[in-house]
Amino acid sequence: MNESPFQNEKQPQNSQKNAENQIYYNFVLRNSAISAVNLLMPMLTLVKSLERRFSATGIDNAKRVAEELVAHVLGCMPLEIYLRDEAPSLEQIQALEKLALRIDCGEPLQYVVGHVDFWGLKIKCDPRALIPRPETELLVEEILTSKIWNHKPTTLVDIGTGSGCIALALASQRPDDHFKATDLSSEALGLARENARQHGLENKILWLENSLLERFAPASCDAVVANLPYISTRDWKGLSPSVRDHEPQSALDSGPSGMELIQELSTQARYVLVSGGMLFLEFGFDQGEAVSHCLSSLGYLNIQIKPDLAGHDRIAMAENP
Repeated sequence: MNESPFQNEKQPQNSQKNAENQIYYNFVLRNSAISAVNLLMPMLTLVKSLERRFSATGIDNAKRVAEELVAHVLGCMPLEIYLRDEAPSLEQIQALEKLALRIDCGEPLQYVVGHVDFWGLKIKCDPRALIPRPETELLVEEILTSKIWNHKPTTLVDIGTGSGCIALALASQRPDDHFKATDLSSEALGLARENARQHGLENKILWLENSLLERFAPASCDAVVANLPYISTRDWKGLSPSVRDHEPQSALDSGPSGMELIQELSTQARYVLVSGGMLFLEFGFDQGEAVSHCLSSLGYLNIQIKPDLAGHDRIAMAENP
């Protein structure tokens, strides 16, 4: 067994500090083969050790995950961790190890740290709802720059709200308009309400436990927005374990084709939207043609399919006749 490069070092006079340093050294040495020179840069070494550890267990974007995890424990931004010139405390190392073990088991980073940044809002994340993705911010952007706000005030409903990220982002930008958000899951609605309270928006959105647009009156909405489950059951089974085994299946799996819920909602929205109202949808990267055909067959006008940052079809916008 290799000796620790610190075995012959003079011990610090402060016994508590000595214990903390030893735990830090043990943590780093357990996670990575490093030299004594590297230990002179504690934060860089700590991140590299976690990166190697996560890479070895097949974690995607291991460096980013390591940086985000360390930053979360230290209470700073990821880039700020490299500006620190001292090793983490005993308590911080213990907290980091507990969180790292959860990452090792495939749990998503967002669930481990408990939140995600979405449209400038810190959105609480846990297994009650799907983790908000960056692509959905593009959906919010398209909605905010659309013509629906010409109605004074606009009534918008977010279907399958999950964590509430879409409704909250829109309500934070449009304080004088009316918002409703529905979900079939009472647990997801509980999470959405917690996020609303965190941002002082609990009274801006009407939260409803409901299946899609059932029980909505005809011509009662100016806009309908949805990021519904759009993955087929077969494709769901092939998702990475970090998604399939941790995020709720009901928020991902739409059924045999992946188009079931999009088709049903689009049909209902024809009656719930006012004339000239708009439907906004997020969908899977390979569903652009199917979604466009669905909307066209239902009689929607001015159908637009927009790409995500990777160039894949991702967002549909259509006008109710």
